[in-house]
Amino acid sequence: MAFLGLDIGSSELKATIYDLDGNCLSIAKTEVKAAQVHDGRAELDPEAFWNSVCEAISAICRPLRRPLEAAAISSQGESFLPLDESGQAVGNIILNVDSRAGLEMEEFSAAFGGDSLYRRTGLPSHPMYSLAKIAWLRKNQPETFGKSARFVCLEDYILSRLGMEPAISSPLASRTLGLNINRNAWDEDLLSFAGVTTKQFSRVEPSGSAVGVAAPKIAAELGLPHGVVWCTGGHDQVCASIGAGASEPGTLADGTGTFECISVPMTAPLLSEASLAANFPCERHAIAGQFLSLAYIPGGIVLKWLRDTCNRDRVAQAKATGESAYDLMLADIADDPTGLFFFPYLLGTGTPWLESGARASIWGLTSSTTSEQLIKAAIEGVCYEMRRNLEIFKSLSIVFDSILAVGGGAKSAHWLQMKADIFRCPVVAVSGEASSRGAAICAGMGANVYRNWNEGIAAMVKPGRVFEPRRAAEQQYQELFEKYKDLAHRIYGQ
Repeated sequence: MAFLGLDIGSSELKATIYDLDGNCLSIAKTEVKAAQVHDGRAELDPEAFWNSVCEAISAICRPLRRPLEAAAISSQGESFLPLDESGQAVGNIILNVDSRAGLEMEEFSAAFGGDSLYRRTGLPSHPMYSLAKIAWLRKNQPETFGKSARFVCLEDYILSRLGMEPAISSPLASRTLGLNINRNAWDEDLLSFAGVTTKQFSRVEPSGSAVGVAAPKIAAELGLPHGVVWCTGGHDQVCASIGAGASEPGTLADGTGTFECISVPMTAPLLSEASLAANFPCERHAIAGQFLSLAYIPGGIVLKWLRDTCNRDRVAQAKATGESAYDLMLADIADDPTGLFFFPYLLGTGTPWLESGARASIWGLTSSTTSEQLIKAAIEGVCYEMRRNLEIFKSLSIVFDSILAVGGGAKSAHWLQMKADIFRCPVVAVSGEASSRGAAICAGMGANVYRNWNEGIAAMVKPGRVFEPRRAAEQQYQELFEKYKDLAHRIYGQ
C-alpha cells in the first residue's frame, strides 16, 4: 500500500510516492511553465499547468508496481482561475505573486475595517489574496467575469480536471480572503462585496477528507491505478508543517525555500492587535479544531543571488562533478560569526513589516571580506530576521522548546547550527520533501488508514539530528543580534 503526495510549487511540481512508514519510494519533478509577468501581473496558462500535472502523475504512476491507496495535493496559496459552466477555463491562472489588486484590497479594508477583516479571515491586508483579484476582474475584465460560473484554486482545479466535483481544503480556502476562519465557511458578506456568491466556490472540506476517484478515461490516460481515492490536502505551509511533524502547540516548523517560513500550531486562532501589527497571518490547520500562524521572510533567495552573481566558478564545478552548487558554497564557511550585517531584503521584507519597497544592504564590508564570509553573512541575516519574528511570538505567549527544520536549508549542517545558535533553541533536522509528505499523510487520513493525525505523523515523519545551541556562539550572536536590530532601525526605520 502506498500514498501519492502532489506538491504544487511556484516553479516546480513534485509527485512523490510514500509507503505507510513514510519511506519515499519514488519522486517525479516537472517544471511549472514560466509565468507571464508584466505590470505587476503574473499569470499562468491553465493548459500548460495541467500538462505539468499530467506529466508528473504519469511519470510516477506508470512504473508503479504496488497498490496505490490514496492521493492528496499540497498547493501554493492564493493562486486561482475562473471557470465557465462547463468547467472550462475562461482566463489564465492568476498567481499569488500578482499584485494588481492593491486598490481592491484597500477597498475591502475601508469597507470592513482592517482589524475586522483580520478577525474574520486571519489575513492582514495584502493584494495577494484571491478575492481581491476577483473584485479586480469584475471591474477591469467584465467579459471574463461575466463568463465565470466558478472560481477555483489549484487544488480544486486539479480535482475538477480529474473528473470529480471539486472540493477545497479548509487551509487553502483560508488563503483566499473569502473564508470566515472562525466558522470555517465562506463569508457571504465578503463574497458579496467582490460581486460573487457561495455557489461560485467549491465546497470546503477538512484536510484528509475523501473527495472521490478520477474518471476512468482520465485515470487510464495518466496511468493512474484504478480506485485511487483523492482526498483534500491543504495549503503548502500547512502540509509542510504536518510533514515536519509539527502537530501540537509547542512545536514549530521552519521551512526554508525561496522564502523561509515558520509555522506555529495552536488550538485557537491568533487574531490579536499585536499579531496583526506583526502581519502574522492565521489559517485553519489540517488538524480539525486547530489553527496555524505564520511568519515568513526572504530566505533561500539570498543564496541563489550569491550563487548566480558571485559564485559562478562553483556553479561550473557543480555541473562538472554533479554536486550541488549550494553544498560547495557552504562547505568552506568558518564557524565564527562574520561580524557583517546582511539585510536580506532582495524581495522586500517579510514579517513583521511586509515592506515591499525595502532594499537589501550589507554593512561592514572591507577589502579583506571573502566570498565565504558573504555567504555566511547572508545566512546570518536570514536567521536574525527570523529571530525577530520568534521574539514577537514569545511576546504573544507562544511557548516552544524546539524547531523542526525542513526544506533546502535543512540539508546544511552549517545552516542548522547557525539557526540553533541565533534562535537560542534546539533545531531538529527533518529530511525529505515535507510538503508532499504532509499531503501523503492527508491521503492516509482520507483513506482511513490512520486512526488520527498523530498516528499518521508518527508513522511517516522521522526526525533526524538535533542541533543544540553552542554556548559561546550563542552569546556572540546575542550581542550581534542587538547590533543588527539597532542598524535596521537606523537604516530602515524598523
